[in-house]
Amino acid sequence: MQLQDKVVLITGSSTGIGKETAIALAKAGCRVVITYHNTKKEGEAVLRECSKYTPALLLHLDVTYEKSIQEGVAKIREKFGQIDVLINNSGLFMYKRLEKQTAAEIRAQINVNLIGAIHMTQACLSQLVLRPEVVIVNVASALSKEPIANATTYCASKYGLRGFTQALALELPQNVRVYCVNPGLTATKMTGFQGIGAGQVADVIVASVQERLGKKSGEDVDVKDFVPK
Repeated sequence: MQLQDKVVLITGSSTGIGKETAIALAKAGCRVVITYHNTKKEGEAVLRECSKYTPALLLHLDVTYEKSIQEGVAKIREKFGQIDVLINNSGLFMYKRLEKQTAAEIRAQINVNLIGAIHMTQACLSQLVLRPEVVIVNVASALSKEPIANATTYCASKYGLRGFTQALALELPQNVRVYCVNPGLTATKMTGFQGIGAGQVADVIVASVQERLGKKSGEDVDVKDFVPK
């Protein structure tokens, strides 16, 4: 996919991987839609940076709330008239043994990491299928392939996101492709800033959008395979 003037919606893009992806795509000529949940100031900073390179839009978005999703999609349609790329990046991670997790914590992780991505995709599909060329990227995790203790719910949600990606690829028309990007430990607030740089993961996401990694629709893109050792 050529990136110039494409409209890209990135959930959870006020910080971390989403922020770096938004800036990288803006520099590449995309019109970017930045979303935040409870980090408005950080979102405004990303908007200012992206606006140096391209038209951009900042939206408050709660991927666990259907009305917020529908209103966000309507605002994008009003401003840009289209969506060419959807990047489901919103994520929530809790490092706790399962017996220590509350019911609310379990629901929150499943709702943000899996159900939110499904609802977001469903809300955008009617617009996406009308475009000549579309890419959807679901940001999962290396833990969806190599689980660890104390992250049971998170692992389950990301396994589910991989399954959603694979099944969705079977339903989509040929003009719409979907990929599952699996970062390992990445230096973001979620991990206490341990791991590889968020910008390195963003580079792999951008390459996935450009479809230059040799992957078929529905396949995994494991970040570790595309960053320097």
